[in-house]
Amino acid sequence: MVKEAGKLLVVDAISSLSSIDLPVDEWKCDIVISGSQKGWMIPPGLTMISVSEEAWKAHAGAAMPRVYWDFTRAKNYLEKGQTPWTPAVSLIFALDVALQMMLDEGVQNIFARHTRVAEKARQGVKSLGLSLFADERYASNTVTAVQAANGLDTKKLLKILREDYKIVLGGGQQKLDGKIFRIGHLGWVNESDIEVVINSLKEALPKSGFKAV
Repeated sequence: MVKEAGKLLVVDAISSLSSIDLPVDEWKCDIVISGSQKGWMIPPGLTMISVSEEAWKAHAGAAMPRVYWDFTRAKNYLEKGQTPWTPAVSLIFALDVALQMMLDEGVQNIFARHTRVAEKARQGVKSLGLSLFADERYASNTVTAVQAANGLDTKKLLKILREDYKIVLGGGQQKLDGKIFRIGHLGWVNESDIEVVINSLKEALPKSGFKAV
């Protein structure tokens, strides 16, 4: 529908690219943006962007001021094998190692692993009497959001997990603060990692006010 309307399709793939299948050309995505700190398995600081021919044409005719980022300048320097400003060299070396790990595993195997891990996380959460926040038909294979209910204090839960079990999970943000918690399972994560999380949750939940129905 986006393309039929003559618009550009811009995709936020921060938490998906490299972890789940995203056929950029087949889906006619014009701009796809990903970040190094997610499925690429390295610290934050690098951004990966793909740009379609249509997007380049739109950029060429755009009149908005370039303050922080300029595709043209980045492209011109890329043709010289350089960057416009000092690059995050240490992260590029880290990415080189991460990419080799991904090539060794195989892209399709990575996608399959994320599917298995996500399913294990969702089933594990439900086995504890918790409810998923998202409709399971559309649930992400990179993160599982869990509803806070039945007396659960999410802030207390996350504190207990972090301090007593050395497990760091995410809380809700903005209007979802205190209403959900999130289990991230992207990058170098396997089924045994999820088992540890679920077993730790089983012990921590009662200490955080949760009463299973």
